[in-house]
Amino acid sequence: MARTLIVDDNEDVCLALSAILEDAGYEVAAAVNGSQVQDLVLKSGPDLILLDIAMPRVDGFEARRKLKADERARDASVIKVTARARTHDLRLARSLGARDYIRKPWEEGEIELCVGRVIQETSQRGL
Repeated sequence: MARTLIVDDNEDVCLALSAILEDAGYEVAAAVNGSQVQDLVLKSGPDLILLDIAMPRVDGFEARRKLKADERARDASVIKVTARARTHDLRLARSLGARDYIRKPWEEGEIELCVGRVIQETSQRGL
């Protein structure tokens, strides 16, 4: 069973994503701010992180930069999940190694499809 980590400052989004992923058969952990990401990644070793961009204190971009700076966590697969749909944000997410980008609100079935694809690609690459 693949392990996922959801990081979003909106509790309702965390609950919705958790329900979707648990129903799809994934093991789910959640965090409500970017400052928790690195510790949780090192402790639980998720197969995939769904990471919001706009969060207080440590945003999703800074959280990803911190992961990339730590050799123990730099290869973590990340999907950005955000209401920010600006081209600049998409480019920055990609430049920081995001595997995909999901806009809020998402379409029915989109989360399962995207997560399943990234998990499969990651396992095929041996990460």
